[in-house]
Amino acid sequence: AWATSPQHKEANMKVFVAGGSGRVAAAVIAKLVEGGHEVWAGSRHVDAIPQTKGVHPVELDLHASVDKLAEKVRGMDAVYFLAGSRGKDLLQTDAFGAVKLMQASEKVGVKRFVQLSAIFAMKPEKWAGEPSLASIVDYDIAKFFADEWLVSRTNLDFTIVAPSVL
Repeated sequence: AWATSPQHKEANMKVFVAGGSGRVAAAVIAKLVEGGHEVWAGSRHVDAIPQTKGVHPVELDLHASVDKLAEKVRGMDAVYFLAGSRGKDLLQTDAFGAVKLMQASEKVGVKRFVQLSAIFAMKPEKWAGEPSLASIVDYDIAKFFADEWLVSRTNLDFTIVAPSVL
């Protein structure tokens, strides 16, 4: 499941990827570079970011202020939020880290935001009745608030990618 807003720009973009050392990011970064885009991949683990042509590793701390995050995304055409704490820092990373990156993006004029979420994250009524979601309810709550912020509290052109399994 996914949601999107209009006006997706396609060719030769400068893209910032938060969570650039993760497994989802590795696949997304490869596709972006293959499509001719330049990627700035942000992570706490800069050494784990793919070292390929068209990829610029950037140290990223989602606990940083909106102003510091804004400096990371200044000049970008799009920001992808693919970061995740794997359940270790849900509030600061998965929820508020996403919100701060949205705020930073708007602050410096980035128009396009792509957010990795989870299936049914915006449908809490599904969480209790779905056995496969029982172990990730706290993650779904974090994504619910981040997704809701993106949809309701920003003017960003957005896409929310909500896979069932990663």
